[in-house]
Amino acid sequence: MRYVLRKLAAVILWLLASVLSAFILFVASAVILSSITVNNGYAQPQPQDEHIEIYVTSNGVHTDIIVPVSTKYIDWREKLPLQHFGKVDSTFRYIGFGWGDRKFYIETPEWTDLTPTVAISAALWPTRTAMHVEYIRSRLVPTKRQRPLRITPEQYRRLIVYIDESFVQQNGKYLHISGSGYSERDTFYEAHRKFYILKNCNNWVNQGLKSMGVKTALWAPFPFCIMRHLR
Repeated sequence: MRYVLRKLAAVILWLLASVLSAFILFVASAVILSSITVNNGYAQPQPQDEHIEIYVTSNGVHTDIIVPVSTKYIDWREKLPLQHFGKVDSTFRYIGFGWGDRKFYIETPEWTDLTPTVAISAALWPTRTAMHVEYIRSRLVPTKRQRPLRITPEQYRRLIVYIDESFVQQNGKYLHISGSGYSERDTFYEAHRKFYILKNCNNWVNQGLKSMGVKTALWAPFPFCIMRHLR
């Protein structure tokens, strides 16, 4: 019996050591690869030049891209009708986009709602995804967690394509997940691609920046990997 217990303890210790080693390797890789930048020649347009102001926001775990609701290049209300939202009207000026694990998004409005099953499945297995969309009434105040970014019209067109192609579409319309959302200003839509730890919500934002030619990290699984290049 003691022999069996010792064997079991050794297996448990080996598993714990393996998980810890994998986590350390993951974090170390994030730090190193996020220090390697792409699009190093990028420079923001001058304030007097034609540009669109967008934001990248972080809550410490997750990042989003925030853009104007309406410009001459697109009116997002045509794609994301106000009736999908509870209390949103034509005075809302900005709209936020995030991509992530569908189950994690919808079942964990608060961190206290997170269960081990949801966390492990989101991290280790390729899972279905969703787009989180939130209407924002006013221009954001720049802070270390709300970084403004001026981009050219051509860059914005590329970003529009990137965001648009992330949505699952049916008959030319985004596929809404009815009854979803944390408040009366946000909701969820079905998304393309699978989510897993190496390709998560922050990688989606980072790839959006790459698609525009903005200077950003080679790989960005954590918010700091992105925000450090937007100071």
